[in-house]
Amino acid sequence: MSVQQPLDIPRTLGRRDLVLLKIVAIVNINNVPPVAVYGWASLGLWMLAFITFFVPEAIAVLTLSRRYPGEGGIYLWTRKEFGEAHGFLSGWCYWTNNLFYVPVLLVYMTGVFAFAGGEARAAALVNQRSFVAVVSFAWLAVIAVANIRGLAVGKWIQNVGGFSAFLSVGLVLAAAAVIGFSGAGAEAPAIAHATWEMTTSFAVMCNALVGIELASTMGDEIRDPEHDLKPAIATAGVVSIASYLLVTGAVLTLVPVERVGVIQGVMQAVAAGADAARQRWMIAPLAIVMGLATGGAASAWFAGSSRIPFVAGLTSALPPALGRIHPRWHSPHIALTACALMAGLFTAFSLTGSTVNEAYQVLLKAAVVIQLIPFTYLFLALARLAGVGILSRAAGFVGLGATIVGLGAAFLPTADVSSVVLFETKMILGVIGPTAIGWFLFKRAQRDQAEVPA
Repeated sequence: MSVQQPLDIPRTLGRRDLVLLKIVAIVNINNVPPVAVYGWASLGLWMLAFITFFVPEAIAVLTLSRRYPGEGGIYLWTRKEFGEAHGFLSGWCYWTNNLFYVPVLLVYMTGVFAFAGGEARAAALVNQRSFVAVVSFAWLAVIAVANIRGLAVGKWIQNVGGFSAFLSVGLVLAAAAVIGFSGAGAEAPAIAHATWEMTTSFAVMCNALVGIELASTMGDEIRDPEHDLKPAIATAGVVSIASYLLVTGAVLTLVPVERVGVIQGVMQAVAAGADAARQRWMIAPLAIVMGLATGGAASAWFAGSSRIPFVAGLTSALPPALGRIHPRWHSPHIALTACALMAGLFTAFSLTGSTVNEAYQVLLKAAVVIQLIPFTYLFLALARLAGVGILSRAAGFVGLGATIVGLGAAFLPTADVSSVVLFETKMILGVIGPTAIGWFLFKRAQRDQAEVPA
């Protein structure tokens, strides 16, 4: 089903908006610290993830968006290729992933903004669950209200975030250059030997490169998808992999690997180097633009993923109320409100009974698993799609292999996890729980449809 203009959804996304949306969705340099622990070998892992996951993903998105244009993106494509049940499971996982991933971004944004007040104060604030909760919930409310007012309003948060992502990368590189020339940088880390533990970082990297399909969930809100999607994907791809490689290298030259923290790793690296070089003026500007970039990413994923329950409501796979459009602002206000409430609930759940670091790890890894489930469908669809060439089919199988590796690796606990049992329990409940709820709602909607007299 393609959602057309009778739904009165304005086409507000131009090429510039698409480029910035994809960049802010993909270039989240908070993904660097958790995977920089392997030193310069991390650069090779980034390239491996780019070649085996991002490139096949780009081919799949371009192919399927042309074959099945319309609102819903990966949910729509899976429905067309595999039927209603698989389409719903794919779309549900894509949506519920963001109930984890948006809180991940909110927690990280809070830690970054805390650095604007100084490193010592940031270290104290980021471990205070009350501070993290207040800032996270406040920003969630802001992006919810902005996007309910319509994508014409909400997109500016994403656009500011996209520009801030550019500035963040530039400032990190500038800091590395200034500190390096002063002789205050860290010694170059040795290239680590390959180990099975690296697969955990590979899974996070694949998840970090997800995002070029996000705009397609708003397919009927793009002005000219036929001409704008391909250059937007190409631009975002080049910018994304260059940003991750350059920032990883910068972090490794700023601070020893063992001192790179999970939540504030980039800021800690710059702060440590700036302190050694007596250039502390650069910390606050970087904290502000990094915080804005992360906040923009949270808004992008929040807005894009809300289109899944919106379209599911239109097709009666979920309660029809989710498919309503605001009479004045022409936005899926019910779906957006539901997403905001559930993201807030998951943020509160993640902070219960855990340190902030452990909560971040659980949210991140659960997001990886749930996010990659729809991509098994995406790559399977590309591999079996009629009328595509052998290279596209090969890309589908390569992407599928990378996705399967990432799914398994996400369950491996990291050194930040103090209780493996609690970590695995939260992971299992965090993956199975939302999936089971979605399946129950889908079956109930089917039953209700069957009981309606013809």
